Amino acid sequence: MLNLILKDVLIQKKYLLISILYALFFTLCFKSNTSMVFNMLPIMVAYVLITGACSFDDKNKSEIMLNSLPINRANLIISKYLSTILFIFIGIALVFTFSTILNFSGFIHMDRLMTLEDIFGTSIGTLIMSCLYFPFYFKLGYQKARYFMGATFMLIFAIVMILANTVNKTSINFMAYLNNQPDWLITSFMVVIAAILFLSSILLSIKFYINKDL
Repeated sequence: MLNLILKDVLIQKKYLLISILYALFFTLCFKSNTSMVFNMLPIMVAYVLITGACSFDDKNKSEIMLNSLPINRANLIISKYLSTILFIFIGIALVFTFSTILNFSGFIHMDRLMTLEDIFGTSIGTLIMSCLYFPFYFKLGYQKARYFMGATFMLIFAIVMILANTVNKTSINFMAYLNNQPDWLITSFMVVIAAILFLSSILLSIKFYINKDL
């Protein structure tokens, strides 16, 4: 299992370099938008690495080779999801490093540094994104999954924008209700939802992959 996870990292030196440049460039570009830098950028970096590993497997027909070895298909699926956790760490580490160094060196002037709340939100967001992506990937393949995910992200973005522009009394009351709840309760709720989604996505991906004709 560990070798499969390391494989997803070591095979994509090009994407690792792109991720480093990506994190540096967009930290400089969005230096005045801490939410974009600390919440969205680590997710974007992790997504580049996740899809990069899948792209390499698709290009080099790695699935055919791996399935010729005595490796359980379920383990192949689980290793992909565990690789996501490593990519989350890489994305957070890159953004934290560049934003901190650039801020203290005077190249940018941000009003704060990355917090534990940023790390938690980024981790949950990336896990949700990967849980949406992998079932498409194992069912349809890399190329089709990329288009489906692109359309899905556009749809989610459009829904968020519509909701943001049509705030009504109900949503205001709901946000007020959440603000009155203790942080541990909201955090626990989000962790439970993410865990359920994570497990459901793994089981769905395993089902698709076991029935896949390679």
